[in-house]
Amino acid sequence: MRRLLLPLSLAPLFALLLAAGPEKEEGKASRPTGASKPSAAAPAEGPARALPVEATFGEYAVASAHPDASEAGAKVLSQGGTAADAAAAVMLTLGVVSPSSSGLGGGGFALYYKASDRSLTFLDFREQAPGASTPEMFAELEKRSGKPLDEPLADPSQLGGLAVAAPGEAAGIETLLQRFGRLPRAKVVEPARHLAQRGFAISAWLEMLSTPFAKQLKRDPVYAAWFKKGSDTLVQGQRVRNLPLAKTLGVFAKQGAKPFYEGAIAKDIVRGVRAKGGILSLEDLKRYRVAERKPLEAERFGYRWVTAPPPSAGGYTMLASLQLLERWLPANKRKSELEVYHALTEAFKGPFADRVRYFGDPDQVQVPVAELMDSKRVERRMALFQPTKARNMSDYALPLPARGPERALRQPQGGGTSHFCVVDKEGNVASVTTTVNLAYGARFTVDGMAMNNEMDDFARPAGQKNAFGLEEGANNLPAPYKRPVSTMTPSIVFRDDKPVLCIGGAGGSRIVTAVTQVAFRTLVLGQSLQQASRWTRIHHQGVPATLFGEGKFPLRPELIAGLKKRGHQVESEDTGKLQGGVSAIHIERNEGKRLLHGSGDVRRGGSVAGR
Repeated sequence: MRRLLLPLSLAPLFALLLAAGPEKEEGKASRPTGASKPSAAAPAEGPARALPVEATFGEYAVASAHPDASEAGAKVLSQGGTAADAAAAVMLTLGVVSPSSSGLGGGGFALYYKASDRSLTFLDFREQAPGASTPEMFAELEKRSGKPLDEPLADPSQLGGLAVAAPGEAAGIETLLQRFGRLPRAKVVEPARHLAQRGFAISAWLEMLSTPFAKQLKRDPVYAAWFKKGSDTLVQGQRVRNLPLAKTLGVFAKQGAKPFYEGAIAKDIVRGVRAKGGILSLEDLKRYRVAERKPLEAERFGYRWVTAPPPSAGGYTMLASLQLLERWLPANKRKSELEVYHALTEAFKGPFADRVRYFGDPDQVQVPVAELMDSKRVERRMALFQPTKARNMSDYALPLPARGPERALRQPQGGGTSHFCVVDKEGNVASVTTTVNLAYGARFTVDGMAMNNEMDDFARPAGQKNAFGLEEGANNLPAPYKRPVSTMTPSIVFRDDKPVLCIGGAGGSRIVTAVTQVAFRTLVLGQSLQQASRWTRIHHQGVPATLFGEGKFPLRPELIAGLKKRGHQVESEDTGKLQGGVSAIHIERNEGKRLLHGSGDVRRGGSVAGR
């Protein structure tokens, strides 16, 4: 398959556009001139109510990547809704105001804690490959490819109809509401429908991600109407609307998910995807089902961590990394930032090696999680650590016997993901990650919904590499009705059987490293959630053999020098702006009172709301 191969000097730029938060300060972005198209004009209502990035509440809280979404969730909670009702409202609203990251044309994972019986439920509503998919479907296109691509992320697996997998979000939301909701569906949908109908303000995040993809977005009538005449970027603060999506949300309010899989909307989806060259069929949509899976959980640092199971590799990567850190970072080492960053970097390498070699859809591939977490194997990995020297990823790999060729899967970089947390007054907790995969998904809409490009999360034949030098392999190749491997890491952490942290993130393969660091700093190092969220993050996924810093909160020069002295290849701060965003709620109990500390992550313009 023909891949977008970028010079190494440009690859970090595209990673920034897809995986990092906006670097421009508010009020300093350039503002192109020109009249907006009439079909996108929104009534002259004021901008969304300003909400804090971090705040503490006593009754209920919502932390998300967008103020409109946080406010929608809080409104539903104020009306007596549960965390599930609020989660549905947040998801639907994100699909309106942040189509670069989520929507009814995508999918995701939800981890739900029900306080009344202390039960935990993990819902997998990830997108699913069409029935006509084959392992070689994209490689065959490569053989017929012509001129080199002149647009970003424009492979057939990334742009257009062939990139689209059967969406699962509508079914996921309905399942969440049926299992744990209380309010009428129409009341939950209304905040999102109202914004789509009456209009919303373009965020800094949408503005930033629109620039590299303007040419592609303008081919879609919904997105095209949002661009001012002569401009190749959306304008932060400009109010736009999505009338087709408002109509679609009205259908969901009245009829639920069924029309998306068997009715008129399903026909529109198939028609729209096939018009763009896709292979999705009505049968693919009709047979889609939400999968309930047993979450992964383990004791780490005196807490019980509950997280995403396969097809996510994020949960395993976090648990495996934390287990190594228990040994490598004893209490007397945790005050040194150099020691912490060195141990974190080394801890990520082995679990990422496992992830790229063994993970796939558990319904179609045997994922040997128990063998990977076997105590003897973990002890072998622990013994490899050198306190003052970096090791190669291959040193930590420790392949399992009789597993076939050692081939790596690619680690896609994604800007098309969003995470949020909800805690209601009854103590129910929702940790939800929703996605359309890359920024704006396949970069076209159907009935106002941003369609995913989740097919790009599958692997390609071994030997091919993406723009970041990552090799692809066999376990995660496309197949009929298969769900691709993910890094999404929705998690809830417990102490004494009570939830103390709801957390998750966005940003492709950087999700799990960001989530692990914020959780570790909050629960183990004793930082406040606000401190932990704003602390400098690093990322290492083994391949490439680079320790990435970030631009918004850069590593101090003395830390960079110390890490390089230990053998780490540290990416300079100018091009290392690659960290994922994290949304979280830290639940503290003090003398019978419960405090909910929320963070929407300043990197992505997030916000919190509650009471």
